[in-house]
Amino acid sequence: MMPDQTSESSRIGLIVASHGNLARSLVETGELVLGRKTLLRAFFFNDGDEPKKILGQLRALARKSDRGEGVIIMVDLFGGTPGSLALSMMFGDKKVEVLTGANLPMIIAAAKLSPAASLAEACRTIVDAGARAIMEAGSMLAGEKR
Repeated sequence: MMPDQTSESSRIGLIVASHGNLARSLVETGELVLGRKTLLRAFFFNDGDEPKKILGQLRALARKSDRGEGVIIMVDLFGGTPGSLALSMMFGDKKVEVLTGANLPMIIAAAKLSPAASLAEACRTIVDAGARAIMEAGSMLAGEKR
């Protein structure tokens, strides 16, 4: 069972947006791994959802999530509907950043951000964590560098 508490975390709003329930699953699994609640919010797009309506909902969630230093929206797929909607929010609001290819290491890194991290530093930390976690296990175990 997970403790019902949120540790001190970044002043940056954190949203995970995806097709289907992937965003919710990533957030819940991140909380399971960390053993605590996080401030990450899940947002998902289902087949048949009207993009304009969903964009309004995503904008509202971003406003609600922003704790003063901006918002990072991690999306599952560049070019998919959730990613395209999030990208459209970058124009006109410099405090929104979109990271694509959301994976569990990115979620964990986001949940562990320093409260002092800037939006740019937070983005680098999250992307680096996600990229470092991608590897070909057989080659790594064989000592090959890729």
